Amino acid sequence: MKQDARGIERARRMRAWRDKPGGARANPHPELETPLGVLVCDWLDEQRERGLRPSSIASRRILLRGFLHWCGEQGVTRPEWLSRGLCRDWLKSLEEHRTAMGTPYRDSTKEGMIRAVNTFCKYLEEKRRIDSNPLAGVKARRVRGRKLPKVLDEDQVAAILDAPDTGDPLGIRDRSMLETVYGAGLRRQELVGLDLDDVLRGGEVLMVRRTKGGRERIVPLGRMARDWLFRYLTRVRPLLQVPGVESDGLYLTGYGRRFSAGSWGHLVKKHMRAAGITCWGGPHLLRHACATHMLEHGADLRTIQTLLGHTRIDTTEIYTHVNLERVCAVHHRSHPRG
Repeated sequence: MKQDARGIERARRMRAWRDKPGGARANPHPELETPLGVLVCDWLDEQRERGLRPSSIASRRILLRGFLHWCGEQGVTRPEWLSRGLCRDWLKSLEEHRTAMGTPYRDSTKEGMIRAVNTFCKYLEEKRRIDSNPLAGVKARRVRGRKLPKVLDEDQVAAILDAPDTGDPLGIRDRSMLETVYGAGLRRQELVGLDLDDVLRGGEVLMVRRTKGGRERIVPLGRMARDWLFRYLTRVRPLLQVPGVESDGLYLTGYGRRFSAGSWGHLVKKHMRAAGITCWGGPHLLRHACATHMLEHGADLRTIQTLLGHTRIDTTEIYTHVNLERVCAVHHRSHPRG
């Protein structure tokens, strides 16, 4: 039966737009071209040479771009124009800022921005581009505690997995990615970092190399995830390969390139909306669901810890607090006065 190739045709049109003269998007971050912005890029390059993870560098770039944009609105584009009064006004603006949805910055976001700017100012002081750090003595309030993760039930997960249109080759790819994340409990960066060579033993296991903390691990895939991975590899991935474009990544976009963590997150949220799931979250919800559902079906914490790649068992123990019904059932069954 001939498959509907709507997604593939759309991808080909996107490639043609990208490759035509003038098709590439102009630099969308003019704040990085100011004297202050150039120093930010130099600092991030130094961090990269010291071995800081690419994801951490990208995060700091985003946080510092927000600071540079605010400085540009105040007419401050050079390092020597930074002052304590200016930084005091910036800290006040963080408290007053509202997003497009009308919500304030989260405490973790403010903490990250303050730490990033403070570290950058220390760099400027070391390079003698400023006399003193204008944020010296300012301590970011460390966010304490850990919220229990939102956990999807098995019916909700099934609805998300069924959301892609598998009559379209790109829908087969999306279904395979969703099944792999739920089947192996992968983080978003771990999924998009998979290479073709990381599929071992005919798809029974995956070698996860790009992990948090740099600790490689091997994870198994269930039958459903293997089946969809096989369909993707044999019927879809060859259509997505573009001559002359790096294609070592396991999962490819319509451009023939490896997914970014952000684009994969947007894709998951798209399928969540299609499935009628409106709660906040993205790929990590499937990782949480994997761990919780395995625990409900009898898996022990050590096995789940190994699967998820947690260094400490107390990180995994959070899943014992998620399923309240299971905790209550065990309590009633085992407590002398249950």
